[in-house]
Amino acid sequence: MRIKLSYTVEEDTVLAEAAKIINLAGDDMQEAIQLFNSTQAALRGENNESENINVDVHRSVQLIDEFRKALLNIDTRLSEVVEIVEAYGEYQREQRSPPPRAKATKE
Repeated sequence: MRIKLSYTVEEDTVLAEAAKIINLAGDDMQEAIQLFNSTQAALRGENNESENINVDVHRSVQLIDEFRKALLNIDTRLSEVVEIVEAYGEYQREQRSPPPRAKATKE
């Protein structure tokens, strides 16, 4: 189960924090690369020690499932970072915009 966390940082460190969050996906990225290679090898029957090229379909499906989970973890992390960066961009735009003028009312 995933739980959403929330914390505050100084305005000038938002993007550096976003970079740190992306870095947290590093292990998943390495795993995804390894699974990418292993999946291809399994589908080619290269993991078999016998001379006959027989694909272990069950193992191939397991590897694909693990690969998909690793990619999902990466995608989730990147999606979180996109939300942070977009919110920060919106905040910066609001800070640069002049405040709205109050309309004069006729009495």
